[in-house]
Amino acid sequence: MGLIVVGMSLAADSTTTAAWFALGGVLLTSLFALATTLLTHRLQLQNAERSLRQEQLKQLRQERREAYVQYWSSWNRFIHALRDLSGQMRQQGMRPDPRGQLARTAPGIADRAWTTERDWREAADALLLIGGVEVVNAARDHIEVTQRKLEAAWQGSWQADEDGMAYRQLNDAMRADLLSST
Repeated sequence: MGLIVVGMSLAADSTTTAAWFALGGVLLTSLFALATTLLTHRLQLQNAERSLRQEQLKQLRQERREAYVQYWSSWNRFIHALRDLSGQMRQQGMRPDPRGQLARTAPGIADRAWTTERDWREAADALLLIGGVEVVNAARDHIEVTQRKLEAAWQGSWQADEDGMAYRQLNDAMRADLLSST
């Protein structure tokens, strides 16, 4: 009879041991699955953040490109209007109230000068808001030179930008900004 009890005891011990091994295997597999899920989720979040950041940079670069093109386009129209304005002012020899006199004698030239100035200033404002740091610094210098051109045109003269330094610096800053990765 003693043999039967020992055999039953051994059978119960091996069943218990097998159950513990099975439970340990399930727990270990569950922990492994949980760790894999957490790591996968973390990688997915990082990839999503990276993709979002890349998309934001792409969109910012596109918005800057559009702002830069708009600035140069409006500036070119404005400069042509200033040349016409300067010539008209010189031709008519207007001095005391040039803006008022020109509006009466050559309203098309005055209107064009005012309209292109407004468009250029709007483009400059957008440029100062969205441009990179170097672009904004160069734009301030370029705007100052253009402002002097405007004042000279209303006096019937032309303010030449002899070496084109402000123009080149702004153009170079824009190009560098668009080609950079940020």
